[in-house]
Amino acid sequence: MKQEITPPQINMANIPVGGGIGGAFATIASMLIILLGLPQLWLFVTGTIALGCGVALALHFIRHKNPGAPWLLKATRK
Repeated sequence: MKQEITPPQINMANIPVGGGIGGAFATIASMLIILLGLPQLWLFVTGTIALGCGVALALHFIRHKNPGAPWLLKATRK
């Protein structure tokens, strides 16, 4: 039986990280390592956070006639 040879590299998809505080810590630590290593990304991150906050505010203040009713037109047709 031939053994499969894997390249000697870290594959982030194979690192088990669960939900909760441990997963949040791993995610934030990974982001900080990348951002401190590549200072060119700071402008991109700042713009992304601002855009995300703007979309969140827009979604928060959009009011629907009935919050429980479907608001997609295709979903209301039978």
